[in-house]
Amino acid sequence: MKYLVLGAGKMGQVACRDFLQHEQTTEVIAADGDAGQLATLQKRFADTRLKVVKFDANDHEQVADLMRPVDACLGAVHYGFNVEFTKTAIATGTHFCDLGGNNDIVREQLKLDRAAQQAGVSIIPDCGLAPGMVAVLAAWGLGKFAWADTVGIRVGGLPQNPRPPLNYSLLFSVEGLINEYVEPVRVLREGKIEIVEPLSEIETLEFPPPYGTVEAFTTSGGTSTLPETYGERLKNLDYKTIRYPGHGRIIAAMRQLGLFSSRKISLPGGNIAPRELTAQLLLDTLPHEQDDVTLVRVSFSGKGKQHDLTIVDEYDRENKITSMARMTAYPAAIVAAMQADGRVARTGVFPQEIAVPPGVFVDELAQRNIRIKGIE
Repeated sequence: MKYLVLGAGKMGQVACRDFLQHEQTTEVIAADGDAGQLATLQKRFADTRLKVVKFDANDHEQVADLMRPVDACLGAVHYGFNVEFTKTAIATGTHFCDLGGNNDIVREQLKLDRAAQQAGVSIIPDCGLAPGMVAVLAAWGLGKFAWADTVGIRVGGLPQNPRPPLNYSLLFSVEGLINEYVEPVRVLREGKIEIVEPLSEIETLEFPPPYGTVEAFTTSGGTSTLPETYGERLKNLDYKTIRYPGHGRIIAAMRQLGLFSSRKISLPGGNIAPRELTAQLLLDTLPHEQDDVTLVRVSFSGKGKQHDLTIVDEYDRENKITSMARMTAYPAAIVAAMQADGRVARTGVFPQEIAVPPGVFVDELAQRNIRIKGIE
């Protein structure tokens, strides 16, 4: 199998590592605009099957040339490129999945379903953690529990050793983080899709020691296509981000003060958008520690019954891979491999909860030491 990974950042590098673990992999091409990232990647794995290419994501011909000879491509760059990548994958006859993260972009990709079917390729947006893995776990539970009419998805990447004032480490893109905190939140309420405010509906959850009591609040993106997919099956479905207690109220106050606004304001030194300043301050001041943990809880309830799936995944010290990278890149790489080898048999553009076999997916997670309590 030949794979292409567009983007050699934290997630792209771990996806490359995963592909290189497979004996059937004959080549992995990693493309990025940063030559330094590519050099780091090549040095890190030192595998002759790994090829690195400097590329421009806006150069459609170059992207097409990179896609054409491979079996599957994983998009691990900014979601703004995913519609064009989808079109290119259709034109070149290449299976494609991406890390996604924006509902509007996914809707544009889904409009290309017929073209992808005609080309005989599968395109699966929003693969990763949340959106991503949690959608397949939701499909697993809803296929198993006929009584379930409510699904609650709770996910958070946290430092194992939190430090004030936010008790948070920057585990992925700061722009992606801010998007989660400011964009509209889509949920299912009594069978209807509704929009609720981000950073609202704070609740507490309990996880095994040493994490204990944490909080969760509404954020955007995590439900992805689930409200449409299960709108006729479920009464309620929502997604909340997990943080250490107190984080949500601090971030909500920052939002209310306008610190995430993209509207430029005039200051003596010039014009600036508060969001730009806030993003830079977060980059400069938040820890970038690798010792992290990912907490996941997917709850199914209905008719007086409840079943929880729980994941507590910690930093991989042996391979020096953050849990956030493991939990984001591995699920996407699993989907890409399933597209390449035919385990995803459907063609077109579709959500992964529709066509990714949940049992096989869960088995693949276990092979990467991602253990799910409640799925035994």
